[in-house]
Amino acid sequence: MKAAVITAILAASLATAEVTWTFQKFQNGTEVPFSAGPQTRFQSQAMVKVGEIRKRNRLNGRAAAATVTSSNWCGAALTGTGFTSVTGTWTVPTITLRSGQSAASDPALAQWVGIDGFSNSALIQGGTLSQLVGGRQENFAWTEMLPASLREVALTVDTGDRITTTVTMTSTTSGTVTIDNVTRGTSIVGTVSGGTRLSGTSAEWILEDFESGSSLIAFAAFPTSTFTGSAIRGGTSVSPSASTLIDIVQNSELCSATLSGTTVSVSDS
Repeated sequence: MKAAVITAILAASLATAEVTWTFQKFQNGTEVPFSAGPQTRFQSQAMVKVGEIRKRNRLNGRAAAATVTSSNWCGAALTGTGFTSVTGTWTVPTITLRSGQSAASDPALAQWVGIDGFSNSALIQGGTLSQLVGGRQENFAWTEMLPASLREVALTVDTGDRITTTVTMTSTTSGTVTIDNVTRGTSIVGTVSGGTRLSGTSAEWILEDFESGSSLIAFAAFPTSTFTGSAIRGGTSVSPSASTLIDIVQNSELCSATLSGTTVSVSDS
């Protein structure tokens, strides 16, 4: 009897965790035919905290927020309760080999906005991924809701393109991700259900060293990049200005984040 109950609970848990996406594609506001992209071998993960410090400098006349150090995230996170949506705009950077890296390591990075993942294992997000493959930069757009891996979407993304992404939590197990290539006038709208239950406790603007398998990929070098945008909390629009900053530290610091007004900047260290 107990075994049957346990089996039923496990089956229900797996059913809840199943992630299902549907997509629409638009060109200059008009819906066009679309083929969904594949699941990838890559996975963006919830933030892995390394440590926490307090910056001594001041921003806009007030003490800076705490800076958390992480092995995989760099950027900013608004924390609290009641976050339902986040929007961010960035430019796809030119990435290069970091000192000591070989071309065979295929270094990469991802840029995204999302809900949750800062202090829990749930996460809904969307953004762009850039990788050097045989020395040549390749970029693509993607969506993800944990525990599933990244799903590539058929939206052309080139180095230098301007991207605006909005992630909206519509329930604890569903949401939408809109990725707009502003430069090209094309956009993808993804609707998702299933996955780890969302709590709406954080909204993020992140540059990430993501995973392939169970290991972090080689982290590419990049020029200073910026995110601009806002989040919706309790029905009210809020800026990133009160965010906790996040720096990537592995064997050494690889990326640092700063705030200037409502702009989040991430810089290669």
